[in-house]
Amino acid sequence: MSIMKSEHLKKKISNYNLIPLEISSLSISDKIHLNIDVIEDFLKFASDTECKYVYYYYTYYNFENYIIPADYYNEYSGDFKAEVRKYNQNIKKLNFDSPMSLTLFVLQNGTYVGIKLHDLWIENQGISVADVAIEEIEHKFYREIKKISADKKVQRKEDVNELREIIFNDPEFKLCKNQALSYGYLLELLQKEDMMKYDYLVQPYGYYKDGNVKWFMDVTWELFRERERKQKK
Repeated sequence: MSIMKSEHLKKKISNYNLIPLEISSLSISDKIHLNIDVIEDFLKFASDTECKYVYYYYTYYNFENYIIPADYYNEYSGDFKAEVRKYNQNIKKLNFDSPMSLTLFVLQNGTYVGIKLHDLWIENQGISVADVAIEEIEHKFYREIKKISADKKVQRKEDVNELREIIFNDPEFKLCKNQALSYGYLLELLQKEDMMKYDYLVQPYGYYKDGNVKWFMDVTWELFRERERKQKK
């Protein structure tokens, strides 16, 4: 069942000699939900119980939850991109101004007495959120995704080795005698223009006592000490 828009709703409420008040959030603990699913029936109830105000609250689907970001699929094939563009074009045709739910209520001795109507119009069309849509598209292009994933693993391993070699040959690295210094050292190193390409290896950074930077530097120190031991033999 579609839900009427705000302007129409306000006129309908006023027709029952009630005052419509839209609220931006809803946080009332004492609630009574009526078994009414028709707006006019609820407004008649509100009018008969001599209420003055009818409060209403809409919720909507979030467009950003359904669109697939362009930077996600830049590295994929033309066929993959075409599939994503087709999905995004269909999403852009949807009217996200259509409400997902409408809550109507009155206050009786501080207690919410009302109804909540739903219109799951996106689900009813079989439309998925972006994360699910991506999985469905990736399933169609399984071989391509598998190859790209493998290539990324190889590239990541190469980048890790390159970054560690740079660190091993940096005199400042040897001055980092604790986790806090190691943490600060790596963050500062990755801010340099020619080093930013390695930043993704430790995202998100975390805290110096826990997180990707901490674990990366712990392993780096272990490998560095092992290298030094071998060189002394």
